[in-house]
Amino acid sequence: MPKILIVDDEQVIRSGCRQILEMNGYQAEEAADGREGLRKLAAEEYDVVLTDILMPEMDGMQLLEEASKLGKDVVFIVITGYATLESAINAGRRGAFDYLPKPFNADELIAKVERALEHRNNLIELRRLREERDRNLLECSNERARTLTIINSMSEGVVAVNRKRQIVLINPAAAKLLRFDDKHVIGMLIEDTIQNPELREIICQSLENVAKTQSFKRLEFTTSWNRTLEAGITPISDEKGEAIGAVAVLSDVTEEKKIEKIKSDFVSYVAHELKAPLGAIEGYLNLIIEGITAGNPEKEREMILKSRDRARGLIALINDLLDLSRIDRKRALKEMGPVDLKDLLQETLDFYRLRAENKSLRLGFAAEADLPPIRGNREDLSRLFANLISNAIKYTPDGGEVKVDLRRTNDHVCVSVSDTGIGISEEAQKYIFDEFYRAPNALAKKITGTGLGLAIAKKIAEDHHGNIRVESRENAGSTFRVFLPVLDRYAAPLANSGHA
Repeated sequence: MPKILIVDDEQVIRSGCRQILEMNGYQAEEAADGREGLRKLAAEEYDVVLTDILMPEMDGMQLLEEASKLGKDVVFIVITGYATLESAINAGRRGAFDYLPKPFNADELIAKVERALEHRNNLIELRRLREERDRNLLECSNERARTLTIINSMSEGVVAVNRKRQIVLINPAAAKLLRFDDKHVIGMLIEDTIQNPELREIICQSLENVAKTQSFKRLEFTTSWNRTLEAGITPISDEKGEAIGAVAVLSDVTEEKKIEKIKSDFVSYVAHELKAPLGAIEGYLNLIIEGITAGNPEKEREMILKSRDRARGLIALINDLLDLSRIDRKRALKEMGPVDLKDLLQETLDFYRLRAENKSLRLGFAAEADLPPIRGNREDLSRLFANLISNAIKYTPDGGEVKVDLRRTNDHVCVSVSDTGIGISEEAQKYIFDEFYRAPNALAKKITGTGLGLAIAKKIAEDHHGNIRVESRENAGSTFRVFLPVLDRYAAPLANSGHA
């Protein structure tokens, strides 16, 4: 029920208005002057105030001024027996909605009150709409800030251009990829910001085509600073479906391209390494099947032994490839624990002792006492030292010597494998740890190998936060040293650690 406050110093006016209003379904209250009226307005909520102008204590004009400071949605109607145009204007300036000259009848009063209530409802609706607009603007502003934060945090580069090919958005990643100054390129034409003419043409044409055809396009290009970038370009459309620009998402795929090339080269190389011995085996078998060696058992045996050697070489290659793949694939899943290198090296030397004896090689082993264990994967470390020791035996001529030495150097344990073999030239030492690399003197002497053993050894050493080095002179032997870190928690001697 609408609530009306009647402020007038004449009791008869207040009572008359109250009766009329209550008979028409309104709730009405009275105040004898402006001060009492202001007190009631501050304490309660009213929809409409009917106020006289001339009153003791506080007149109607003062009441209007003071009431406006309360900030309430109340509508004032001035009722006065001295209604003039000037007083009406003054009352309107102080916030009065309407005025009603005395004397007035019931219909005139109700008509004014109904209009005032309608006006009040409009004021409330207007305020609600304004608040909703302000809230929506705030939400839009927050949403825009969140979106920009997300775009600016992306590792991929984002560049958006409008229909005139002006840059309207660029995130830090795109600025870095394209070497733009992101603070100064907004509003510039895309073609004015790219210095490289080929790159400029590629990007500009792609943006234009995408905007025209409303299609998605992916392109790849190399920058003048030798980075390979991949861009996915998508049109930006308005609500009518018309293209208003385009957005490009950029990624640096330089490393991926390198990996792809390495994989491709690897597959080609492995295919070649498998094809050559298989072709030789097939050739020997065809000669035997065709009877070329018939009546010459020595020649036939020679071909069979060569086929066997080729087959062994293939098996060794396949095993090395599997080892290489296993090391890369299971790097994060390996179980690491304390490893006693002295025991491990002794086991490895025992395994290869017969092979050394067959070549009349002297096999020596020396180890410091009380060496701490290192933290590692025993299976991988066994493979590392097996590669080094078997290589030393293989590349050392009959009657030579292979020595293994184990000692501590500061925070590392150093394992040295030395031989008196054919050695490695200074030039070949640069590539000796590369996959599939074979030193020229080894190839010249037709010593079989896959070129993967030292690459595997290097990967294993690095997996254990260590490193491997080589010192060698051609025809004077080689020394491979593996340095593996000793962790403090394993620094106690084996005899006291319980891990011996």
